Amino acid sequence: MCELFAMSASRPAVVEYTLDRFAREGGERHRNRDGWGIMFAEDRDAHVFREARPASDSALARMVVDRELPCRHLIAHVRRASRGHPHLANTHPFGRVQNGRMQHFAHNGTLAGIDERAAELRAECVGDTDSELAFLILLRSLEGVGHGEDATAERFARFRAFCAEMVGLGSANFLFHDGETLFAHAHRRIYETPEGLTPPRPPGLCMRHFGREPGRPHWHAEGAHIEDLPRSTILLASVPLNGEGWVELPEGHAMALRDGMILHEASTLA
Repeated sequence: MCELFAMSASRPAVVEYTLDRFAREGGERHRNRDGWGIMFAEDRDAHVFREARPASDSALARMVVDRELPCRHLIAHVRRASRGHPHLANTHPFGRVQNGRMQHFAHNGTLAGIDERAAELRAECVGDTDSELAFLILLRSLEGVGHGEDATAERFARFRAFCAEMVGLGSANFLFHDGETLFAHAHRRIYETPEGLTPPRPPGLCMRHFGREPGRPHWHAEGAHIEDLPRSTILLASVPLNGEGWVELPEGHAMALRDGMILHEASTLA
């Protein structure tokens, strides 16, 4: 029941994601009450804000909105703890340094039995979530791969292989920024309905791609808007933020995005 949101844009943009939707997902309406975090990428580094409390009553969440940080890539996450207590150490997005760049990772889902896949990495985790351990597995798979245009295809291939492994363990909706490129994987997620919680089912992520609408100056949705919309902008979210232009990503769909463009995409399902 975690909520994911991401942006990739052709130039720095201010996403006024007022956290109104995150606030409601974070405690006022739904079951996500265990923390929130946002990463605004800036070159090799990033501004990161996280709290292990509902966004709905957070002064820090309101401050993040007021700062209006422009960025090309953004990852946001609201947590419903399925594994790991509601502590800061268990709050997404997780961060690590690799190859002189900050790497950030967020996950929606539960990966059963992941400790058996990489027990030797558990001691390197700050918290006790399956998600952070998955992040370390991904980083290990990327060791020795550089950055830049020539390396992007190889990084995507390894990300895709990682996702293909994780789908065998449970719901595997991922957002990963490697200091240069935003990677995403859509799988399955639990939905809250009037009848109760559903079993995990697709879609795990939805996409809104701006760039086919010349002259469109801004975008507004419930709790989020971009006043000065870059020419090419891609938004990803667990659920559509409004009723216009969103596309459900297929189950097992992996993507590599940079500066508002899709560089690579492929299925992780056999």
